[in-house]
Amino acid sequence: MAEAIVNLVLNRLAEAAVKEILSFYGAEGKLDSLQHELHWIRAFLKDAEMKQNLDEKVKTWVNEVRDVAFRIEDVIDTFIVVADDRNHLRNVNAIKRVLKYPKKLLNVHKFIGEIDAIETRLIEIKEWGERYGINKELGDNSKAVPTRRTIREVVLPDVDDPDVIGLEKDKEEIVKLLLDPTTTRRCVLSIIGQGGLGKTTLAKKAYNSDEVKRTFKFRFWLSISQQFILVDLLKTMLESIRSLNGHEKDLLERKDPASEQRAEEHFIRELCILLKEKRYLVIMDDVWTENLWIQIEKALPNVENGSRVLVTTRFSEIAKRADPTCNAYDLRYLCDEESQQLLLRKAFPYQDPKVYLHDLCNLPKRFSIKCGGLPLALIVVGGLLSRQHPTFNSWHKIFKKFSWQTDDGSKCTEILVTSYEDLPIVLKPCFMYFASFPEDHQIKVKSLIRMWVSEGFIPELNNRTMEETAEDYMEDLVQRCMIQVSRRSWNGSIKYCRIHDLLRELAIEKAKENNFVQLISTKRDQSCSYTIRRVTLHCDCEDIMKYTGPNLRSLLYFNGNMPNVARFRYLKVLYHVAWKSGRNKWHVSKEMTQLRYLMNSSLRGSLYHEHEIEIWKSIGCMRNLQTLDLKNYSGFARPDCIWNIETLRHVILPKLNFEGPPSTADLPNLQTLKTVRVREEWLVNGWPKMPSIRVLKLWDFPPKYDESFCIFLNGLHHLTSLHISVHRIGRASSYVVLDMSTFPSYSYMQSLLVAGEWDWNQNQLMSCNSLDIRLFPIHLIKLTLWNSRIKEDPMPVLEKLKCLRKLTLYESYDGKQLSCSAGGFPQLEYLKLKWLEYLEDWKVEKGAMPLLKEIFIASCSKLVTIPELQHITSLNHLTLQNVHPDFLLKLEGEELYKTQHIPLIHID
Repeated sequence: MAEAIVNLVLNRLAEAAVKEILSFYGAEGKLDSLQHELHWIRAFLKDAEMKQNLDEKVKTWVNEVRDVAFRIEDVIDTFIVVADDRNHLRNVNAIKRVLKYPKKLLNVHKFIGEIDAIETRLIEIKEWGERYGINKELGDNSKAVPTRRTIREVVLPDVDDPDVIGLEKDKEEIVKLLLDPTTTRRCVLSIIGQGGLGKTTLAKKAYNSDEVKRTFKFRFWLSISQQFILVDLLKTMLESIRSLNGHEKDLLERKDPASEQRAEEHFIRELCILLKEKRYLVIMDDVWTENLWIQIEKALPNVENGSRVLVTTRFSEIAKRADPTCNAYDLRYLCDEESQQLLLRKAFPYQDPKVYLHDLCNLPKRFSIKCGGLPLALIVVGGLLSRQHPTFNSWHKIFKKFSWQTDDGSKCTEILVTSYEDLPIVLKPCFMYFASFPEDHQIKVKSLIRMWVSEGFIPELNNRTMEETAEDYMEDLVQRCMIQVSRRSWNGSIKYCRIHDLLRELAIEKAKENNFVQLISTKRDQSCSYTIRRVTLHCDCEDIMKYTGPNLRSLLYFNGNMPNVARFRYLKVLYHVAWKSGRNKWHVSKEMTQLRYLMNSSLRGSLYHEHEIEIWKSIGCMRNLQTLDLKNYSGFARPDCIWNIETLRHVILPKLNFEGPPSTADLPNLQTLKTVRVREEWLVNGWPKMPSIRVLKLWDFPPKYDESFCIFLNGLHHLTSLHISVHRIGRASSYVVLDMSTFPSYSYMQSLLVAGEWDWNQNQLMSCNSLDIRLFPIHLIKLTLWNSRIKEDPMPVLEKLKCLRKLTLYESYDGKQLSCSAGGFPQLEYLKLKWLEYLEDWKVEKGAMPLLKEIFIASCSKLVTIPELQHITSLNHLTLQNVHPDFLLKLEGEELYKTQHIPLIHID
């Protein structure tokens, strides 16, 4: 990891902003020698880190290099913070500046002195390596500066491979036990086995099986961390019930009791009432403690209706404690044939492995046997091999890297460590960053990528944004099987991801070894190194300065009230999310105006605005801010101060009274802006400059903005997602004339939401009459029409959008009939029809929507015709809410044949 740290420091020294400030003070020449020495040392680090476990001298040398790299970063950041801001550098010459600010001259001398001391130390480290033969041991590769190993761009399927090899019979057995009609009592079943054996995968297969979905009214999936909080588990179950039963308002308005004990009692009573007469299934995944069942049992009533609880655990004692009468299901290891099949599937995800088996000789079999039938080991090894050339020599080199002597769990650990060591230098800090997140946490990838960018992990490449490069890094980690995809977005990108427990433990171990991240999960852990750069908090911590030094760069906080962070002048990333129960407040003070270095401020807890003025003053002083995420902020201030920050890349605001940037704003780097009101001044003074915008969400759009908006769109050449809603008064609104045919990049748009009654041009593209396909983006993937009040059937037009995957019509059609013709909607996967109050008939011809997976129909109170859905074999989910009684009678009677192939039909 020292190699990666040195690489990050070299990237830091190469930043234009750093060079600009140092050049002004005449100190840029001092960096050249630093860069030269660091390049020389980096040439040896990769081999050194591989050998440091075998040689204490090499380990000490590596640690010295790492510490010096940290020191360089501290010196650079300290100098930049105390220097005047860059805006003055262009307007004031050096002599006047020195005369006006004599203290700055002293800072320059102090900086140069510290750089000289660091340079001397680097020379000593270099000579030390030569004196003790480290350089000779590592090979003569010091003359060449290693080039960056590139990450191969990959295209992955929308749904991740579930890796079900060898589990089909196990799944059938588990489902049989869950549905056993002879056992009516609520019983607790258990799946036990070693970590990485596939317990969670098997439980998910059973949980998502068609038979289980049809049998149980309520299903709950609870991921149990080692430091679980009972009240959070109970609350998760209640939230799941209210989302299914339509009780959101009733339950959400209830305030949690003051104490945690009273809260538990309250939630237990609620669950007992709601589950008393329902057949339910609860999956408790990865249980570590025996007393969990004792605590949660009271919330799960036993009413002799066949309800079930399924526990996955590594410990047989836990299974016996939960239900002594039920035999635990001991998950087996894969046989040699299954092992080889799984390995090859991961090693050749897009090719036929049979083509290469002859050249590889018996290596696939040898790898499979050595992995001992452990699926996680096979998956990770397969992911590692997928990055190698499929030749005997390249595979055999990998085989020799592993230590295969042991047959216990340490074998899997060795495999994971080798896979980590094989990561390119740019991916190692990205992988270790996963140590920051709680166990079983669903990680939002967009937020993670923005943090990587702010941390300096992502290089800036020609013709690509850093976010696009980071997405490639994510896909590479997925292909290497180091992380898992939880859900993909409508455009195929990764939306949520997670990391397996064993790989998370590896990330934590490597992060501690390299002083990269300090994890504080309990109050007993609150003892950090003074030089630690990143801290992640999973518990309350009133004064974090007690546990770390002033050089903190990143603070990720997942629980409770955020501590005072104003004293961390070098803080780059501040991430706060309401992960566990409790009221979450942002501690705001006047000193926070000193956080000028902050780049990423993601505050997604339930924020309160007692200190509203201080919040916006603080944000306005953050001149390096790249990401501002205040999605859950509940204040009403106008954040005009933030629009002066030129470095902004992503701004996410709540849909309240937040107005967009003023007409004079120049935001060259802004890529995401949501959700802001349209300003009145834009009509008169023009729209703000946002040439790099990709995601734009505007609301309260005045009808008179048609022509100026078209001119504004003409300058947006990177826009992929546009959400706009017209201002409405009650149920009436004026038409907005909007001609998108002149928008040069509209054909590249992938997501479009229009709300309100629109007339996009004089040809009546979208008016109260009809649609015209010619003016729709041809590569559109996601389309939402809201309150459009179209009179003519929109389906004959919309079904011609060949790339469309997700379509929502929300109170947007005033006609009586919809018709989908054969061959229409060739890629559509999700269709939502809501509040089409005049709709009576829906016709679907054979061959229409061949890939449709899910239909959602709500509040279409006059719809009585069931379409010919029997031809859509891909359909697996139908949700009906507030539909006509005759529709339900037909569904369960004479027209049952149209929907009987659908595994899950949900009726409210």
